[in-house]
Amino acid sequence: MNQNLLKGILVLLVVVDHNEFSRSLFRGFLEGFSFHVVGFLMMPFLRPAAPWSRDYLNYLFRLYFPYLLVVTAMAVVVAWLEPVTAGEQTLRWIHVLYSGNSALLKQVTDMALLWFLPAFISLVTLRMAIENSGRTGKAIAIVLLCVAHLFVGTVAREFAPYLPLGLLPAVYVVPLAYLGVLLQRRIFERMAPLAALLVTGAIYVAVKHAQIRAGLYNEVGFGMVADYRAPGALLINDLEAVTGVLMLFQVARFRLGGLLELAGKYSLQVYLFHAFVALGVYKVLLRFAAGWPVAALFTVSLLATVLLTVPLARFLAEQPLTRRFLFPRSPADLIGRPPAGRSRAPVIPSTATQSDARQ
Repeated sequence: MNQNLLKGILVLLVVVDHNEFSRSLFRGFLEGFSFHVVGFLMMPFLRPAAPWSRDYLNYLFRLYFPYLLVVTAMAVVVAWLEPVTAGEQTLRWIHVLYSGNSALLKQVTDMALLWFLPAFISLVTLRMAIENSGRTGKAIAIVLLCVAHLFVGTVAREFAPYLPLGLLPAVYVVPLAYLGVLLQRRIFERMAPLAALLVTGAIYVAVKHAQIRAGLYNEVGFGMVADYRAPGALLINDLEAVTGVLMLFQVARFRLGGLLELAGKYSLQVYLFHAFVALGVYKVLLRFAAGWPVAALFTVSLLATVLLTVPLARFLAEQPLTRRFLFPRSPADLIGRPPAGRSRAPVIPSTATQSDARQ
């Protein structure tokens, strides 16, 4: 499996989901659409978790530091543009640095999409804790998380702002990630790629059809998910997430490469900056092409966003100064201190810049 290709497809789907014109064309599809973010969150489970180490702490730093920078910059912009006092905005800024809550991020930065990075940190931490707790501890933890999965939708509004680093979405996704990777290893990776793609694709289409017909909504980042009170909706939404990811796992077994693989290699940078590029493209189209059909506006805006963002992401990731001060790999890298030694990262970097990895 080409994991850079997989990340590229996933981050492209993120761009589609955030496109200003997409919901005018695909509203029914996007209302319950979640497998793009669940796919990213499932990727660490494709490799064995390493023991606790400095590498783990450095990896979390690689994820949190860009989050800190973007949140801080956007909090300043929002404080300048909106009627909020400096003191109030400072308190809200501190809160979102702790919680990573989507609703608070929307208020503080106008970028709710940033929830993913703190949630990913929580998910990686949960996964490492589970895998390093012994066989019995792992079994107990997974059972408890499966039970918690049933109640996330009931407690999200009240508790999510007070939990650290997007913990609630991470708790929700962990059982789905274990299930998806188990099915991939036990069933689909043993099949020929084309056969596995046809089977997973057919299952996904059937599930998605049921979800659209039922008019189900699913927003993992905000915790707006079905729960035990609507077991049918919960089951369908969970199946949409898992089967969608399984379908993309099979796609990533083919040799596609090109722009998608490049987008995957720099997926963190694409994720963080595509919204700014997309906003600029949107403003230009509204000014010069407002009369175009929505389908044309969507196509042009999507292509322009991708074709502008991917080279920008590559530039920011490869230039020494921006790499050091925007995307440092460790605190030592940030301050310019040579590392004592480098060893392999303990988890799959589903958003971090990384060379091609195949399984």
